[in-house]
Amino acid sequence: MKYLLDTDHISFLQQRRGTEFARLIARMGQHTPTDFVLSVVSLHEQVLGAHSFINRAQTNTGTIRGYTLL
Repeated sequence: MKYLLDTDHISFLQQRRGTEFARLIARMGQHTPTDFVLSVVSLHEQVLGAHSFINRAQTNTGTIRGYTLL
């Protein structure tokens, strides 16, 4: 069985903190990594968000973090 991760799930995984992250990791830990997929729509939203983050960055560290998100 495959589990579709949406944009919110991906964001929780990127942030690596909070109760949502903890619950998601616990559930994901019950399956293999190949059981999870994401849609092209979620990928596109993540790319747009990272691009926006890069454009708003005011320091080199912020720019690097944006590219890390990609």
